[in-house]
Amino acid sequence: METTFANPGFWTYFIGSYAYYLPFVLTMVWAPLALFGLSKQKDMDTTKQIIWSLVILVIPVLGPAIYLLLADKEYEKKFKQIAVGGGLGVLVLVWVLSLISHI
Repeated sequence: METTFANPGFWTYFIGSYAYYLPFVLTMVWAPLALFGLSKQKDMDTTKQIIWSLVILVIPVLGPAIYLLLADKEYEKKFKQIAVGGGLGVLVLVWVLSLISHI
């Protein structure tokens, strides 16, 4: 059976689902980690904490990722790099596969 836009195959649905839901999953994992790490920082003043909280909550995928990579002191550097880098790598890979599956 031929796969077209009018008649998408299993692969298109499968990769499309991942491409759609993965940003939500990454946000649901990274945002609590970032907010927990932010709440544990005693050396940061309240204004900066409020600004970081807004960045984490308002900018869905990039806000928590930026905070974890640049400002967090709660978690080990290697853990943050693997968590954020791996998540972003999988997201890019799924988006590329999604584009290829439509060709």
